Amino acid sequence: MKLMFTRDDLPRNDRLSNPITVLVREVSPSSSNKLDFEVTVEDADGHTISLKIWSTHSLSLSLTEGHRYELEDVRGRYWSQGGSRHYQLDSTKDLTVTELGPADDTATRLLIVGDTHVGYRHRRRDKKAKGAKDLDARDRFQAVMDQANTLDADAIVHAGDIFDHVAIGADRSFVIDALNSELNIPFYYIYGNHDEPASRRTVDGATNDTSEIERLLKNGESVGETDVTLFGIDYSHDSFPGEPLEASVQSVLSNANVLVVHDTPYPVRNENGYHIHQKRGADFRKAIEQTSVEIDLIVSGHMHVGQQGTLDEFQTPVLVTGAPAPINSGKEDNNPSTWLLRVTESGVDGITRHPL
Repeated sequence: MKLMFTRDDLPRNDRLSNPITVLVREVSPSSSNKLDFEVTVEDADGHTISLKIWSTHSLSLSLTEGHRYELEDVRGRYWSQGGSRHYQLDSTKDLTVTELGPADDTATRLLIVGDTHVGYRHRRRDKKAKGAKDLDARDRFQAVMDQANTLDADAIVHAGDIFDHVAIGADRSFVIDALNSELNIPFYYIYGNHDEPASRRTVDGATNDTSEIERLLKNGESVGETDVTLFGIDYSHDSFPGEPLEASVQSVLSNANVLVVHDTPYPVRNENGYHIHQKRGADFRKAIEQTSVEIDLIVSGHMHVGQQGTLDEFQTPVLVTGAPAPINSGKEDNNPSTWLLRVTESGVDGITRHPL
């Protein structure tokens, strides 16, 4: 994996518009009452840059030397002095820092997303969510890919509804062109209820053309250095889950088996012990009951509010992706996000949420 940020990306003096990933080389306490501490970070090209954490911002940060971090809402600047150019990063009151692990981290990192609904802009205005009347979901799809690069993901896993049901040819071309020209990691997907036949034919065609775009099926797909096996079940509602998942030597030896589905998660409880959704949809327990594959995580698209829970009886962790755009029709804020799943030799090592 590589760091994607270089000092050449810094503005002359402004807040960076996108998160950046850096490697922390040294953390030095400051004797100045204006500065909490100074951090030496490294960019993708191996250049060191000073990151100043200013006392006025009242930030509570803990940084470990030799670890990588995502910085969001950081300020950057450069200036010329003595015939050379100088670079600096500065904290802001809104700075957020997310640890991404040691520089020599061998974990497999999967960016999880669902319900991008490219083509949403063609819906009738009265059929759109209140906060998405002017939404062009192509921008959010692009933001997901940018975030995968920022977070140094090994692959993107899409839990269905790549497209909206009213998507047109231009929307389908945009997605395929973006995947082919801008993404240098695999893209794994299943189909949701809004992925119409024309959209499915387009993506299936791209799957046949390149090995980097791969549909997840019940026979499992191996991903990453730490051997994650991904299984997929397209939207099926009353017929869920269909035929059992296919066990293999690969899935037995895998460090984590992840099932990706697109249905209303049931019966799944949140951390407070309440069912995430009371209405019974696809019974996720059936998928577990009828297979010998040991599932370590279920990823579910379809519902537009992202959250985590556990499956009744089996206590299998369930991640409901939510949507990366504000398209939830209910009153609850869906906090548009992606999720980063880390898998090590010990199994699932963490799931972190990354707002868009």
